[in-house]
Amino acid sequence: MNIAERVDAVSMNQIAMDLLKLLHSGVSLTSKQLRDAIWCLWGTTPALADHPEAFDAIMNMIRSSTKRNPFRNLAAVYLVQFSPRQPGFVEASSVLQNLAVRWGEPWSGYQQDYNLYDCIEGPRMIAGAALQRNQSATQALQAVGLGALNAQSGFAEAITRELLVGLANGAEPDHESRLKRVQAYALDSHGKPLFNTLDLEIAEALMKPFNTRPPEKSIKDLFLNLILSIFGDPRIRPVRWERFPTIKAMVIAWLTEQSLRQFLDIVSNSMSSEADERMWKYRRAFWEAAHHKGLIRGAWVVFAEEGAKLARRSFGKNSGFATFNNHGSRYVQKTHAVLLLEVGNGIVADWSHSGKVNIWSNAQNRTAPKMYKLSYSSDDVQIRSGSGDMETGDYLVKSHVSPSTYSWQRAVAQRLYLLTNMRLQQTDYLA
Repeated sequence: MNIAERVDAVSMNQIAMDLLKLLHSGVSLTSKQLRDAIWCLWGTTPALADHPEAFDAIMNMIRSSTKRNPFRNLAAVYLVQFSPRQPGFVEASSVLQNLAVRWGEPWSGYQQDYNLYDCIEGPRMIAGAALQRNQSATQALQAVGLGALNAQSGFAEAITRELLVGLANGAEPDHESRLKRVQAYALDSHGKPLFNTLDLEIAEALMKPFNTRPPEKSIKDLFLNLILSIFGDPRIRPVRWERFPTIKAMVIAWLTEQSLRQFLDIVSNSMSSEADERMWKYRRAFWEAAHHKGLIRGAWVVFAEEGAKLARRSFGKNSGFATFNNHGSRYVQKTHAVLLLEVGNGIVADWSHSGKVNIWSNAQNRTAPKMYKLSYSSDDVQIRSGSGDMETGDYLVKSHVSPSTYSWQRAVAQRLYLLTNMRLQQTDYLA
């Protein structure tokens, strides 16, 4: 049992303060005081390793001791509080490497077989073997005889970091297997990260292998469901994504495509007649063409009750979308949905079924819907135009009538051109 297990943090800090005074005075430490000093190197306030004279004195006592307990305590602290960036940690690592052979097994074997006390190569070697055997850090430590080490220890964290780096760099080429490995290595039973310092490594292990080649849609949905469960939706909660902007951009691009698919696929499932299905294929062709041409900067869907259920079932419980509330003047049927799009400086709200497409030329217009809210009324996502269509410089409201003539498509394509300076040709959206 170490000092961290015997006393609370306040007591440990007081022990460290008393020991620091003794070390500064040049008084020799007793065996018990040396043991406690070793456990106060990094985990206390003050941390004795922050004071070079005190740290050097402790290392000299460990080197010159005729008993192995000081070495054994330092070896334990090294694993529990492992963090090579801490003051004196590399020096302590060197002391352990030099003394491991002197004090024999199991330490000499750990050093010979795994370079355990080299604070760079040790975690890397154990993680390399663990990757080949598909072991978590805890399982890897058990395999080398260190099963008593806490799963939350600094050394377990270092191994986990190396495991994730290996996955990010291609150690598991099968995407679904890699996703399962990230879950097994880095997440607890509730799907939360085991270590709050490994956000970047988790994100890269999941997404970096897709840099060269995007996967099929079903794989995208699996990975989006997991990464959103860990970090939240970057369109709604961007702060946690700031450390990995390239991955954030990739995820937002995938989410934009997924929101478009949510709208098109879920609404398609609610079509009850051949006429509806024929109408919908023209709508699908148009918005998919707009997406492929790069006109859509962002997408978000507002579902009524039935669509929300289907979306969670089809795209995962962590998929992002909004739902209708009951505050609007327009009655919303349970299968209704609205596709919200950021196009240039404008906002599009395309209603499903017999609804109309609404375009605000300026997203800053006070009547334009705000993107990525979790709830909207029917009034939030439509332009008040009476019962007919409307076309002004600020607004476009267009019915989806006679889609086979491509009349509404040409009108909407023209408005999108004014917003983006990118033109959709009729051949782009032929159904």
